[in-house]
Amino acid sequence: MINFDLVVELIKSDLKTKYKNSILGFLWIIFEPLFLMVIIYLVFNRFMRFNMKNYPLFILSGTTLWRFFVNTTSQSLQLFYRNRELVLKVKIDRLILPFSLVISNLIITFFEYLIYIILYIVVTKSFPLVFLSFIPYIIVFSFFLFGLSTILSVIYVFFRDIKAGWEVLVQALFFLCPIFYPFEYVPYNFIHIYLLNPLAIYIIGIQSILFHSTFPETTVLINSFFFSIIFLLLGYLFFNIFEDRMVKSL
Repeated sequence: MINFDLVVELIKSDLKTKYKNSILGFLWIIFEPLFLMVIIYLVFNRFMRFNMKNYPLFILSGTTLWRFFVNTTSQSLQLFYRNRELVLKVKIDRLILPFSLVISNLIITFFEYLIYIILYIVVTKSFPLVFLSFIPYIIVFSFFLFGLSTILSVIYVFFRDIKAGWEVLVQALFFLCPIFYPFEYVPYNFIHIYLLNPLAIYIIGIQSILFHSTFPETTVLINSFFFSIIFLLLGYLFFNIFEDRMVKSL
């Protein structure tokens, strides 16, 4: 049975911790994605030119989901270790920790996408109704993140080196996702391998909704649900198999 009061308190604590020492506080929810968009736009518009209208919006639609992924997974690595007092001394469903982490980052991502939608309306003078589907789509993505974050948080307890390895992998994944270049630029012979990257699938899906203003293609939707279900099940099974050993290692 999920203790929702505890989940709410953990989410509040996580949100406060992220911004408690900053002058701008929660205004960073607005400025962080905009700063990242400007940097990437200046670099890639200078050296790699794409014939694309509203290119900054294209970048922002993908980088916002990417930030959701990076922030959640990087914070999950030390999740159980950082909260070992709570894990060891309080009788709770320990899956609440990765669950609340994903939800707190989901809340931030939701507001970041609201900023995106406002910018889109200002620039294009339109509001496609398909935009409303971004909410269930990022929730589907959240299931994927919950499963992956759970696995990473358990592995870290046994292998601390995973933190450095994960940071290297994330840097490589960034260039294997269509964030600053259109998916159409991926060589045809490489597409099937390229789409084995779950992040690429989800970014293509969110770009379809929030940049191209269309529902994702059937293949993208099927793969999105497939990866979410698989990682959700893997995370749950992995946690249940190694929970006792993890607690003894804390």
